[in-house]
Amino acid sequence: MENVVTNAQVHEHSLMQRAFFVILLASLIISKRVTAQEAPLSKKARENYEKAQKAWQGRQLPEAIALFEKVLEQEPKSYDTHLRLGQIYELQKNRDLTKKHYSAAVQLKPASPQSAAAFHWLGRYHFDSERYDSAQVYLEKSFALFPVKSSLSRLTEKLIASSKFAQNAIKNPLSIQKISLGDTINFLHTQYFPVATADDETLIFTGLTENRDENIYISHRKQSGWDVPEEISKAINTTNNEGTCSVSADGRTLVFTACNREDGYGSCDLYISRKEGKEWSAPLNLGQTVNSRDWESQPSLSADGHTLYFASDRKGGLGKRDIWVTTMDQKKQWTEPKNLGAAINSADDENAPFIHANGRTLFYASNGFPGMGGLDIFMSQQMDTVWSQSGNIGYPINTVADQVGLFIASDGQKAYYTDDNSDKKSGRSLIYTFKLPETIKERIVPARYAKGKVFDKKTAAPLSTDIDLYDLKTQQKVGAFTSDSKDGSFLTVLNNGGEYAFYVSKAGYLFKSLTFSVSDTTSYVNLDIPLEPIEKDRVEVLNNIFFKTGEYNLDEKSKVELKKMADFLTDNKTVQIEISGHTDDVGSDSENMELSRRRAQSVQQYLQQSGIAAERILAKGYGETKPVAPNDSQENRQKNRRIEWRIR
Repeated sequence: MENVVTNAQVHEHSLMQRAFFVILLASLIISKRVTAQEAPLSKKARENYEKAQKAWQGRQLPEAIALFEKVLEQEPKSYDTHLRLGQIYELQKNRDLTKKHYSAAVQLKPASPQSAAAFHWLGRYHFDSERYDSAQVYLEKSFALFPVKSSLSRLTEKLIASSKFAQNAIKNPLSIQKISLGDTINFLHTQYFPVATADDETLIFTGLTENRDENIYISHRKQSGWDVPEEISKAINTTNNEGTCSVSADGRTLVFTACNREDGYGSCDLYISRKEGKEWSAPLNLGQTVNSRDWESQPSLSADGHTLYFASDRKGGLGKRDIWVTTMDQKKQWTEPKNLGAAINSADDENAPFIHANGRTLFYASNGFPGMGGLDIFMSQQMDTVWSQSGNIGYPINTVADQVGLFIASDGQKAYYTDDNSDKKSGRSLIYTFKLPETIKERIVPARYAKGKVFDKKTAAPLSTDIDLYDLKTQQKVGAFTSDSKDGSFLTVLNNGGEYAFYVSKAGYLFKSLTFSVSDTTSYVNLDIPLEPIEKDRVEVLNNIFFKTGEYNLDEKSKVELKKMADFLTDNKTVQIEISGHTDDVGSDSENMELSRRRAQSVQQYLQQSGIAAERILAKGYGETKPVAPNDSQENRQKNRRIEWRIR
């Protein structure tokens, strides 16, 4: 399988190899044309040079090297000989000797067109060594010698832009401190692509074993740090390769990459698995709408699991590999993927997308824009349906090595990513974490979350339920999810501040509504939700019914809750209920009794207008006679001002 770190590195390396081959080929052609223009060699040197050329053309490189070296003993300033030896040593990947002979060649003939390739190699040599100022000098000399608007000219121009960017980035570094997750998580030679749940309690990543078997591992946070990683599931990991995964905010939907499977459509495809309790389902191919005959990999799921970003080299893209997006429709089918466009994608490679839990901040890796070298991490914000022009997130998050697989925690405070540059001696790929610098953090709207469990109030048994999430400010539905069938747990991301409503429903139970608020100082809300079975005298509160102070006309914001109530009665045609109004102790007893009665009647009338038979609904007012809390604070008085419904 093409795992993202090794694959990204190999792919980038192969691109550069192809580029160097093109440059080398061009210089060889030029070299043949201009050799005769060099100052005449001595007779002996000429004989050795011609023999060296024959050996070179016959691919007898050791013999060619020995003969070219003899030429230099006789003619130390032979430009063509230095250039040819530089080319041979470049093919042999001998950087020191390549540098020696290319440097000599460009000193002898700095204005010669055939020096362009030598200048370019020297520029790249200094760039890879992070001497960006020297790289710029050599690359600019190379650029001046290449044909205008040629592919070699464009490649050099791109490297010049990166050299300038890198010099400025190093002068203005981000304040970060990378911390390894330690040997517990980094237990293999290579581990990469970390992802976490919204509560930052579960970490999932890809690891490469000594047998080159790529698997997905999972670890859970404990008080002292991360627990020992385990293979995520035998249903997911096989003797083949599985990796580069993404998980929904609640940790219950996993999308990952697998290659060359019997049910695959292309070289690498995306697969999905869902978790119930502690068990993961057998993975399913996402189908030929998402997966093509080409390469699909490196998925990133939105927090709710309904939007999927991924990398692909499928037809219709802007470059080699691009970032694409697909969404789940109302029938729970994935739509035709769309290319994210020129603000994100370049003519080169884009890889490893990550969509933050806030749903609008995208990070990804690219080698198509100015950067520190190789694949750098870029950032873009979605505004309505348009993505902002992406920007390099800076040094030292990005370095001359490839950076891929960045994950930002839902609260926007810290990041996880794989750094191939921090453990150079061992060549290991380790997972690191760091606190986000302010310049990045201030651009990320943090996501908050609600988590908890749904259970039977009578038996305490966990329940699988449908949960709808509404923004009370807009009265818009902003989420739909379920609680786990095995343990009743749920987790959902809250991407707007303010007030929310939960509506929890299950056949055989009273539907339940809850209201809660999130603020800038709140990172999460904990909600344990007991459901009442449909039995006589079971009571629930309509938490999202609103009236103006002292009035009984329903506020427009009450319509969502009342529709839920009407739907419940429609689905349970034999159920009869009492709607009861209650007040706090402010005002006279008689006024409160009348107000509570009229409010209950307002709810009754709405339900009747929604098609519920009048005989099924009884409305009563209790005034301040049945408080659920002492009327000694504003909070408690608010609890007493309520509308309840009871099974008759």
